[in-house]
Amino acid sequence: MLIYFGIIAGILMAEILIKQWIKHRENKGDTSKPEWKGIRIEHLENGGAATGLFSDHKTTLKVITGGILSILCVRLGKEYHRKSFSAYGLGLALILGGGLSNLMDRIRKGTVTDYIRFVKCPVKRIQKLVFNISDFCILIGGILLFFLENFPIKKQN
Repeated sequence: MLIYFGIIAGILMAEILIKQWIKHRENKGDTSKPEWKGIRIEHLENGGAATGLFSDHKTTLKVITGGILSILCVRLGKEYHRKSFSAYGLGLALILGGGLSNLMDRIRKGTVTDYIRFVKCPVKRIQKLVFNISDFCILIGGILLFFLENFPIKKQN
């Protein structure tokens, strides 16, 4: 199903456009941090994985990420040949789209551009973190796969 590749391409394009917009604003000298209902656009270059983990091991992080994404590509390829859309394929596509976007950043410039902060989140730890759309795609895809693997939907006859 080409829809999986469309999802991956859509995530990649959205991230590219958003990050170009952020860079364009900064190049014009606009250092403001737009905020809407507790969601602030705030540019951060993250040298590691989530919360900056492994920022001292950038090459290892790239290799591990690439390996995981390769395995997921093979799994999505098998799902693609089923000729029907599935929630499992959707989860894989979300993880792949987000993971590829972040890996492309890491390979191109050594960091991942994050830009979404939840400044009014009741969980103080979340308020300190900055995310990007890819992070949410990876999270949603991971949750979807977790539930599909651990709570399988039984087909009724």
